[in-house]
Amino acid sequence: MSSTPHDVFPPGRWRGRWIWTGRTAIGAPTGESPLGALDPAAFDGRVLFRRAFTLEAVPSFAPFRVTSDSRHVLYVNGVEAARGPARHGPRSLTYDHGDAAPLLREGENVVAVLARFHGHRTPWWEPTAWTFTLGGGSLVAELRAGDAWIVTDDSWRCAVPEAWTPSAPRSLLVSQIPEVFDARLLDPSWSLPGFDDRDWRPATVLEARAVVGGEPDARPPSDPFGPLLPRPVPSLGAEPRAARTVATDPGLRAELAARLGARDVVVADFGQVVSGTLRVTVRGEPGAEVAGALLEVPAPAAFDAAGGFRYTCRGGDDVFEQSDPAGGRYAVLGVPPGARVERVEVVERLRPRPEGPFFVCDDPLLNEIHRVGLRTVDLTAHDAYLDCPTREQRAWTGDSVVHQSVDLVANPDWRLARHHPSLAAQPRPDGMLPMAAAGDFADPRLPAIPDWALHWIRSVHNLYRYTGDRALVAGLMPVAEGVLRWFTPFLGGDGLLHDVTGWVLIDWSPVQVRGTSAALNALYARGLQDFAEMAEWLGDLGRTLWARDVHDGVRRGFESFWDGRRYRDTLTTRAASEHTSAAAVCAGLVPAGRADAVRDLLLDRDAMFTRSPMGRRGTDHGGPLASDPVTLRAEPDWDVDTLVVGAQPFFRYVVHDALALLGAAGSVAWLCRDWEALLASGPTAFRECWDGGSYCHGWSATPSRDLLVHTLGVTPAEPGYARVRVAPRLGHLRWARGAVPSPHGLITVEADHERATVDSPVPVELHHPDGTTTRLPSGGTVRW
Repeated sequence: MSSTPHDVFPPGRWRGRWIWTGRTAIGAPTGESPLGALDPAAFDGRVLFRRAFTLEAVPSFAPFRVTSDSRHVLYVNGVEAARGPARHGPRSLTYDHGDAAPLLREGENVVAVLARFHGHRTPWWEPTAWTFTLGGGSLVAELRAGDAWIVTDDSWRCAVPEAWTPSAPRSLLVSQIPEVFDARLLDPSWSLPGFDDRDWRPATVLEARAVVGGEPDARPPSDPFGPLLPRPVPSLGAEPRAARTVATDPGLRAELAARLGARDVVVADFGQVVSGTLRVTVRGEPGAEVAGALLEVPAPAAFDAAGGFRYTCRGGDDVFEQSDPAGGRYAVLGVPPGARVERVEVVERLRPRPEGPFFVCDDPLLNEIHRVGLRTVDLTAHDAYLDCPTREQRAWTGDSVVHQSVDLVANPDWRLARHHPSLAAQPRPDGMLPMAAAGDFADPRLPAIPDWALHWIRSVHNLYRYTGDRALVAGLMPVAEGVLRWFTPFLGGDGLLHDVTGWVLIDWSPVQVRGTSAALNALYARGLQDFAEMAEWLGDLGRTLWARDVHDGVRRGFESFWDGRRYRDTLTTRAASEHTSAAAVCAGLVPAGRADAVRDLLLDRDAMFTRSPMGRRGTDHGGPLASDPVTLRAEPDWDVDTLVVGAQPFFRYVVHDALALLGAAGSVAWLCRDWEALLASGPTAFRECWDGGSYCHGWSATPSRDLLVHTLGVTPAEPGYARVRVAPRLGHLRWARGAVPSPHGLITVEADHERATVDSPVPVELHHPDGTTTRLPSGGTVRW
């Protein structure tokens, strides 16, 4: 019997119906416009659902699927079986699925769901269009047990628990939701067989306002979500990571206790940054309250970036697990007199990363940098690629190009690498992508980051090169075209973009962008170049010619940024950055005669300086909200004739790509040693910037890609790895070896300064350091 979701649950009408509670106090509409008209008192509502049934025999296979708006945890006989849904847009939704047979038993069984409706935007959820007659959330589920189907309908029982106090975000930036839970008000056996639910009310079947086939229908598929699809990326729950209690300076303990309103505090150190749901085991009298949060550093200001919790003990079975994921290294807990924290854990639920790919070389520092980079990406890879698991948990549109690039060369499971560009492909009506996907910062009232959409196009180009999946890439091309055409009204007669609206970020460095930004024009040209290459591969001549024509105009206009020795950042400043030069190389804007000058600029690290507003906004200082608003674009106060603005960790992926194109790939390994500074400030995950920011930022993991792509030199020679290009450029290293995943299997390379050995499932182009090429059918050893 097949257990794939498509075979068990083929497309078409579900058996289960959308249900919720009949109490409209949760998420009920309070005005004529359902969007933005939710009663603030009804934010963050939870509902308990259960359905008991009897089995004469336990089937060998009992498939189920479940989804909800906004969150759910499904239990079978009290054991968690699913948690979701995956992050999604306002008009799309996926379902969680699995096999309940191992959890079933002869006799009485029960399926129970803790469902939740946020009611307000969060970093991982945005409100959907109003669909149902009754307000608030919605739940649908179905389970096949032998010949019987257990599906959501009015035979389910439901209750609105009083144990949770609804909460709302504290600010726009810090929109995690504090959890306030009184365990005395919830019977822990509510999800078990034998629980008496006679006081619970029948669930209410929600009548869909949108018609399907001419008639209202309360079963999926229905508006606004349309067809519900299986969860694209599994969420794997690993064994909980335990923390140990550490001693804390008495003065700091007093400050932390005052912040929590507690008599004493417990500081538990996980020894590394962790990402997941915080679980605390407490022993205390009924009514004892424990408060706390998972933090990057044990400092009072760190609470500004955390949702946190307040838990009131029931006096027995006091194991509390936060509903929402969090990240950090330290759990700081306020403990009342007489209570004792017995265990502190985090359950990490991250996307898979099976073993197989690797990188190792004779430089121990680079080996550690590569390892920590992989861990950093793992921590920021949930149901989407996140900027950080600590302060924000947002799926930023541009950040993810680094996470994805690392996964494509260091993770044989490409499901999230394939899915994230599609998740982010939710353009505004004008064609531009929001600054973040499927969350609060996708709010149309917020400006976009235009250059972030151009990094998204590079992530689509990665799909073209690595997967060779024509259907996947073709489906994203209209969105990419919409992004590129959004810029065209800003093009002047000189072929350049002028006065582009939105937040032109480029990087957390003081790159000058006012008026006519060279870096933005170069990124735009790279996007056009990527788009033209993909369109040609797909056989779309019209799109190819259009993109090349616009690119040619930018190329001609870009000459105005050249001052005789380097590219300026704008038409009205003498300031220069490596961002502009690197992006120009990657966009094909640099004439061959200038290649040496641009390469020398990028390699002159003594001339580079970096500066970031994150240096005074990290939670190890005043807290992320304690400083003045972020200011990046002040007039230069440095010597613009001798100094060059250097890239923060994120934009270094562009710098390293440029150096490889300029024939200096051998320098990349040495440049990756710059990440030693990040190891010093956070040895278990890479920080957001060289000088501050969050303690775990996926966009800082570039070396974990580049040591394989540029140093070991393994890249697709044709889309989908029909052939592989191997061009080791070891630089200061004596030797390196590694393995890279492909759709056809692992490609393993060993290289030193005398020879290279390749083991490949596809034909190989081995590019020698002297510029010659050897072609191999599938591998072998070649001496230089």
